Amino acid sequence: MTSDTTRFVGYKQRHCTDIFCLILFIIFIIIYGFISILAISQGNPASLIQASDSFGNICGKNEFKSKPYQLYYDISKCLTGGGLSLVCPTTKLCVSSCPQQYSDYQALQTMELGNILSRNYTRQQLVCMYGFNPVNDHRTIIELVNDGLCAPYTIESEPFLGRCLPSAVINLFEDESQQIFQQNLSVAQINTQMFGIGSMADVSRVVLADLGKIKESLALFSVVACALTLLYMFAVKKLTRIIVTITIILFLLILFICSSFCWYTIYTGQDSVYEYSTVARIVNDFIKLRTIYIVLGSIATFFFIVTLFGILTLFDRIRLSIILLDQSANAVFSVLTTILWSPFIILIYFLVIFTVIYTGMCLSTIGKPVFLSIDHNETVPCIPNLNSTGCIFQEEYGYDSLVLNGTDPITCGVIRFLVDYKSYLIWFNLFAFIWFGTFLFAFEEIVLAGVFSNYYWSQERLTTSFPLLYSAAIIIRYHLGSIALGSLLIATLRFIRIVLDYINEKCSSIQRNMVIEFILKCFTCFLWIFEKFLKFLNKNSYVLIASRGYSFCKATRKAFVYVINNCLRSVVLVHLTEWILFCGIISACGCNAYLFYQYLQWTDEFDQLILRWTPIVAIILITYLIASLFFSVYDMAIKTLFVCFLQDLDENDGSIQHPYVMNNELLRLVHKTNIVEKK
Repeated sequence: MTSDTTRFVGYKQRHCTDIFCLILFIIFIIIYGFISILAISQGNPASLIQASDSFGNICGKNEFKSKPYQLYYDISKCLTGGGLSLVCPTTKLCVSSCPQQYSDYQALQTMELGNILSRNYTRQQLVCMYGFNPVNDHRTIIELVNDGLCAPYTIESEPFLGRCLPSAVINLFEDESQQIFQQNLSVAQINTQMFGIGSMADVSRVVLADLGKIKESLALFSVVACALTLLYMFAVKKLTRIIVTITIILFLLILFICSSFCWYTIYTGQDSVYEYSTVARIVNDFIKLRTIYIVLGSIATFFFIVTLFGILTLFDRIRLSIILLDQSANAVFSVLTTILWSPFIILIYFLVIFTVIYTGMCLSTIGKPVFLSIDHNETVPCIPNLNSTGCIFQEEYGYDSLVLNGTDPITCGVIRFLVDYKSYLIWFNLFAFIWFGTFLFAFEEIVLAGVFSNYYWSQERLTTSFPLLYSAAIIIRYHLGSIALGSLLIATLRFIRIVLDYINEKCSSIQRNMVIEFILKCFTCFLWIFEKFLKFLNKNSYVLIASRGYSFCKATRKAFVYVINNCLRSVVLVHLTEWILFCGIISACGCNAYLFYQYLQWTDEFDQLILRWTPIVAIILITYLIASLFFSVYDMAIKTLFVCFLQDLDENDGSIQHPYVMNNELLRLVHKTNIVEKK
C-alpha cells in the first residue's frame, strides 16, 4: 500500500481506535459468556421440547417409560396471547394414555353424593398424583382438587408432540387432510379440494411434501438466481447509462399512468376496476373508491411532478450517480470475493441467533417447580404427597428451601441468583442479541468499505492480491473498538424502543391513558427516525475509518459534514441507486420464476405437485434473498465510492502536492482539473 497521506492508509500507518469501547465490549462478552455457562449448566431446555412433568422427569424415559404423554392439570392456564404456551402455571404429569372423555370434579362430586354413580366409578375418572389412589382416600373430590392432588377436569384429548391436547384442536389440523389423502383421488381432484382448505397445518404439510419432490430443481435454480443477479450487475457495469435512463423513464411512466387513470376515472365516472373486481366492490362498502382515487391520484401526481422537476434541475447529480454506479460495478467485479462476504456474515449471524435462543431457553427453565400451601395466613413451601393439604402448584421453574435442601452452597447460590434475576437476565440476553447482531453487520460493512476505498484511492489498481482478507485484518487489528461504539449506539436505541413498546403494551392492557400512550408513541417514532439516521451516518463513518484509520467520533463528525454539505447529491444517489437495485431484484425474481416454471413443465414435475403455486413462491423468495445479499455488497460499494469522492473534493485541490484521485470523467463533471496529469 502506498504511504501517501492523501490515499488509502495502509497497515503500518494506523493506530488502535476507541480502545475503551473495545475493552467494554470484551467485558460484556465475558459477562455474557459467564451467565450463559451458568444458565446452560442449570437450565433444562429439553423440557420445553420434550414432554415432561412438573418434577423435571421426561415422559417416556427411565421409570416413566410406560407413561410417554404429558397431561396438564388445567390446560386453560396455558392460553397466552390467543395460543398455547409450553410454559404455564399448572401441574403437569406423565400418563400412559390421554383422557378419552370429558369430566368435571364438581359434576363428579354431585353424582357421587347423589348416588347417581358409584364412588369407585367417579373417582376412577380423576387424574391424580403419582402413587395416589383417590378411591382409598376419605376426602371429598373437591378437597382432593383443592389440595392439588387431582386435576379439576379432563378433556377428550389426543397426543400431539408428546402432549395431551384437546381433540377439537388436533382435529382442526388433521381431519381434513386425512379425508383428502385417504381417498384415491387424482392430482387434479386433490388440487381442487386443497384450494378450499381451512387448516394451516394441512397447507404446511402439503407445501413441505411438494418442496421435497422438487428439491433438486430448487437447488439448480438457486444457482441460476446467482447467475441472473451477476448478469444484471454486469449489465449495469456495461450499460449503466441505458439502464438508468430506462429505469427513470419506467418510474415516470408508472406514476403518469397511475395519475392519469385516477383522474380519468374521477372525471368520467367510469370505474373499470369496480366493474370487474369483487374486491373493489367490498372495499367500496367501507371506503368509497372515489376517495381512494383522489388520494392515489394526488400522491402519484405530486411524485411525478417532483421527480420530473428533480430530473430537470439535478441533472449533474444524476450524472454523478451514473458514474458512481459504473465505478461500483467495476469495483465489485474487480474483487468478486466480496460477494461471498455477506453470506459468510449471515451464517455467523445464524450461529449468534442459535446461541442467544438456547441461552434464553436455559434461563427460562432454571430451577424446580414450586408448590406452596397456606398455613396461618402465610404461604409456605411444600412438597405434594399423599397427605398434602392445600399444596398447590405455583410456578414451573423456581426454587424454595425444600427443593434446594441438600444442594451444595455454590449451586444453591447460583440457582437463587439466576431465578431471582431471571426477568432481568432475559432482557440482558435480548440486549446482547441486538448488540452482537449490530456489531456483526457493522463489521461486514466496514470490511467492504476498506476494500472499495482501497479501490478508489489506488486509482482502480489494487496493490494486494487478497484485498478482502487485507481489509479484514486491518479492521480486526485496529478498529474493533470503533465498531463496538457504533453498534452500541444503534443497539441502545433499538433496545429502548423495544422497552417502550413493552411498557406501552402493558399499560394499554391495564388502563388506557391516551396522553401517555401518545407520548410513548411519539418518543418511539423519534427514536426510530434517529436510529435510521444514525445507521446511515455510521455507514458513511465506517468508510472513513476503513480508509483513513480515524476514530469513530472523528469519522462521524467528518461524515456528518460531508452529508450536510452534499445533501442533494446524497438524496439523489441514495434514491436512484435504491430504485436501480430494486428493479434488479424484481427482474431477477421474475426471470427466475418464469424459467423455473418452464423447467417444471418441461420435466413434468409440475403435474405431480398438489399446490402448484408452491415452487413459484419458493423460488421467488430464494431469488429475492440471494439478490438482496449480492446487491447489499453493490450498495456498499456505491456509498463507499461516494464518500471517497466527497473526501477527495474536500482534502485535495488539484495542485502538485494534493492532486485529485478521481478519474477524468468525475473531474469534468465537477469542473476540476489537476495541474499535473496523473501518471
